[in-house]
Amino acid sequence: FDFNFRRRLLAEIKSEIIFMKDKIVGAFLALIFGGLVTLSYAFRRQLQTAGFPLDPYFFSLFAIPILLLILGKISSAQMGFKIGKPLYGLFFVFLLPGILFLRFYFMGKPFVLTEGATLLVIGSIAEEFFFRGYLQSQFEKSFNNTGLSFFLTNLLFMLVHFVKGYSLLPLSMVGLIGLYFSFARDKSGGDSLIYPAGAHSLYNLVASSIK
Repeated sequence: FDFNFRRRLLAEIKSEIIFMKDKIVGAFLALIFGGLVTLSYAFRRQLQTAGFPLDPYFFSLFAIPILLLILGKISSAQMGFKIGKPLYGLFFVFLLPGILFLRFYFMGKPFVLTEGATLLVIGSIAEEFFFRGYLQSQFEKSFNNTGLSFFLTNLLFMLVHFVKGYSLLPLSMVGLIGLYFSFARDKSGGDSLIYPAGAHSLYNLVASSIK
């Protein structure tokens, strides 16, 4: 009996160590990939000049999560490919872009749809695919802490925008807006990647179309 008990105990300890190792490795890889995405933007022009056939930033935003999905390191459900909670989700999709639109509307500024609307939407979806789909899900899985997953995800989101050239005040706004997208993705919000992707796309379209 004592031998069997010790064998089961050792098996449980071993299983727990493997489980914790997977969590730590997952979080570490998420940080590394976040850094790679940042670098892909920082050296975007140089890579394109050197002959890289696609936009390096957009490519990395899509390619990393897709590769992890193929390898089975993250599931489509964890990424947020589901309907979730439509009422909450649609609230998030339209609230922030709607406030921005009304603000400029009452200031008398005209709304003219930007010429680069398609590329803007693709970029918004790509960022949500990586940041809220992969990073936020991985940090939540690794730390089982929603606040920490929000913080780390949006810290990396801000880092990319810092590389884009944002100054301190706009960068702070990026962090707050990123938290909004994180809530839209979280189970306490829309519980789906659809809603932050929609909110991000609409927000960028409104912000870029006000003249």
